[in-house]
Amino acid sequence: MKKHLITGASLLLLCLTLFPSLGIALAPKPKYKNGSEVINAMYKRWKGKWYPNFQFEQRAIFYEKGQVSKEEVWQELYSQPGMLHIRFNGFESGNGAVFANDSVFHFKNFALAAKMPQVHPLVLLSFDVYFLKPEETIAKLNTLNFDLSNVYETDWQGRKAIVVGAQSPEDANSPQFWVDKERLYVLRVITNSKGSVRDVEMNNYQLLENNWVATEIVFKTDGETTLREEYYNMSFPKVVDKRWFDPEHFGNTRWQ
Repeated sequence: MKKHLITGASLLLLCLTLFPSLGIALAPKPKYKNGSEVINAMYKRWKGKWYPNFQFEQRAIFYEKGQVSKEEVWQELYSQPGMLHIRFNGFESGNGAVFANDSVFHFKNFALAAKMPQVHPLVLLSFDVYFLKPEETIAKLNTLNFDLSNVYETDWQGRKAIVVGAQSPEDANSPQFWVDKERLYVLRVITNSKGSVRDVEMNNYQLLENNWVATEIVFKTDGETTLREEYYNMSFPKVVDKRWFDPEHFGNTRWQ
């Protein structure tokens, strides 16, 4: 009598033939084909659920050559879409910045010191992506030189991540952003300005009032840490005064 040996591959084929539904469970999840699909997924996942306003204070810890050079306390307020007001060392210092209408306004001693066009990549990918239509976010990312045709998956701090803008981990210089594969919030943003690489990590996400918040931001320039931000006194105002993001009202803006 001949003995019939069933190999592992044959057994798997037999199971799939007898129980076709197993094929669904065993098939790997489809990967995103491009960055546009990732942006659409982020928008769809959190539309109507992400917080439209975010108020907080932060310790701004500056580094030079690996050593802490100075520390400041900043007050910040975000409101969608694309509006961010920062005060350096309190409202009475008269120093800070306002991001609005894809521009940044820098203030020193309550006077406007500089103004320039700027799409803030961290604001765009951490907040605005959940409020703007995906095509608007995609258009802004294109102006920031992210190549949305390049996507791969990797691990980041123990979690699965989707990387948009690069093809492999060997590419650490191309503009790219990393997104948590499960939760679909941004983990890391890398930009490249004339060869100077800025790598920003959004770390220590916490669930506060049912809102995901990165409570530590680490900035690196060409591999060296230059700034670390630690957030505290965080809240999610239902309503904010839009005049607080008007540069004309910088001097008399107070939200505390």
